[in-house]
Amino acid sequence: MGINYFRNDGRDTRFVLLEHLDIEKILSYDAYKDFGTDDFRMIIEEVLKLCKEELGPTLQDGDQQGCIYEDGVVKAPESFHKCWKVMAENGWIALDNSPEYGGQGLPFALSSLLGGLFVGANLSFMMYVGLTTGNARLIESFGTEEDKALFLEKMYTGVWSGTMCLTEPDAGSDVGALLTKAVPDPDSDDPRIYKIEGTKRFISCGEHNLTDNIVHLLLARIEGAPAGTKGISLFVVPKIWVNPDGSLGEPNDVFCNNIEHKMGIKGSSTATLNFGENGQCRGILLGEPNTGMAKMFQSMNEARLGCCAQALGLASSAYDFARQYAKERVQSPPFTNRDAGSVPIIQHEDVRRMLMNLKAGTEGIRAMLGKIMYYLDMAEHDPEEGARKEAHHLVDLLTPIAKAYSSDLGYELIRDAIQILAGVGYCSEFPVEQYARDEKIVSIYEGTNYIQALDLVGRKLAMEGGKVFQNWIEGVMKFAQKNSQDADFASDIKLLLDAARATGDYSLQFIQYFKDGKLAMIPLNATRFLECCAEVFMGMLLIEQGMIARGKLKETGAESADGMFYRGKIETAHYFCRNMLTKVFSRHMSLRQNDTSAIDIPEEAF
Repeated sequence: MGINYFRNDGRDTRFVLLEHLDIEKILSYDAYKDFGTDDFRMIIEEVLKLCKEELGPTLQDGDQQGCIYEDGVVKAPESFHKCWKVMAENGWIALDNSPEYGGQGLPFALSSLLGGLFVGANLSFMMYVGLTTGNARLIESFGTEEDKALFLEKMYTGVWSGTMCLTEPDAGSDVGALLTKAVPDPDSDDPRIYKIEGTKRFISCGEHNLTDNIVHLLLARIEGAPAGTKGISLFVVPKIWVNPDGSLGEPNDVFCNNIEHKMGIKGSSTATLNFGENGQCRGILLGEPNTGMAKMFQSMNEARLGCCAQALGLASSAYDFARQYAKERVQSPPFTNRDAGSVPIIQHEDVRRMLMNLKAGTEGIRAMLGKIMYYLDMAEHDPEEGARKEAHHLVDLLTPIAKAYSSDLGYELIRDAIQILAGVGYCSEFPVEQYARDEKIVSIYEGTNYIQALDLVGRKLAMEGGKVFQNWIEGVMKFAQKNSQDADFASDIKLLLDAARATGDYSLQFIQYFKDGKLAMIPLNATRFLECCAEVFMGMLLIEQGMIARGKLKETGAESADGMFYRGKIETAHYFCRNMLTKVFSRHMSLRQNDTSAIDIPEEAF
């Protein structure tokens, strides 16, 4: 094990959970009635300790040692084994999963923020954890009682792990083009048992030696089923067959053909898996035939919100490291006094600008993640049907926004962290260059960010006849109008109101493109629209936080640790609105140009 570079103190996590969100509302739900805010504080502290003592020191092991492949067998980095054992033995595998099967049953708002901390310590390792619980949650949602008895407790407690098997060599984002097939097993009396044959590629954590068994959830087409996504079914395919009594049986004809050599997340095995090379692979049909894609979307949407936590964790760790480095690294006199001696680089204006990008960006992502997962808690547990429905719609609308924007912004923020460190930031002696390489995958998997933008424009804008988006953007405008005369934030709120109006105009322009038959203009502008939505959402949340901090500052000493934290929250809200939210206006200006040059240019001219 190496050096621990994880330095997060958890202060902003506590602020989002306990001061910004209405956590008392969540605690009033029956599912969470046994928890209290003191429990949450203790859990956050325990996670921080675990990250610093166990996960953090293994970060560079995963990158430098990677996974070792030999004849179908994959060995995870050696230090990951202790991490898995500690996580499993202390109940950290299944944070928000059902206590009935070994989970902790924490609110989503808390578990997601904890996920950001865990990922900030070691993303490669945490991928094994996240895939396991996401897989098992699908079995809990759609499996029979027998399925649940066979798999859930052993997965939630870390005895076994899990994966999602969607992608194939010739079917990536176009999942409906998959070739993996399923036929009823002639040797089984159970009609839910099928023989599986096919190849899956880019399967994260698809093969490893951290657990005795790996439970794959696999998409395949039953022979004779319709073409495309309508004919896809979902199967539980264990690496080792599980007997009816829960014991392990024979190997299930699942062979790892190779693992990828990647830019980052090298401690996470990304495998090509061959199912049924010898005709002996069996899978258990999960739910009804031809409903696999709809079921998998539950897991994909959870994973997309997980991407937001991943982007947050890595960018936040980069900020923590760059901030400390900037306070310690002494170089050059200030621009405003060239005759002075050298000063810590945090006193140089451009370094402060980049640190503010990192601070405002990471706190904005954390606020966005916490709020969406708060809505998810409401959607799952609020006693009022109308409140559940409204919250569910908000989660649907905001999920692609959070996934895409946070992963792109996170990469930009880590770039700033590297720049602050300058030459040493480019060297593997320090962790920020690894953060950048690990971060880049987050914008690619679970549907590339362009696919998220198309989902937003093509599906989410049309929800409830467009009322979901309309109500959300009008809610931002009402917040701005209500607080337009605020003594400290009036200019920021004016920017927020103008940005919200410009973002609303985007949606109207898409409708006009449809009417005019200018369909190509929609994908040309979809990503920009998504980015505008994200910045408007984050801008409102950070202003809310600034207002809360202003009130808290009156109750504490301005020079105390809490006082400094609250002063920082106020300036962060100013900075984001005046430097990052303003990007909405340049994108809106581009939209108004109706530029078609990217379409008009001949392909040969590229």
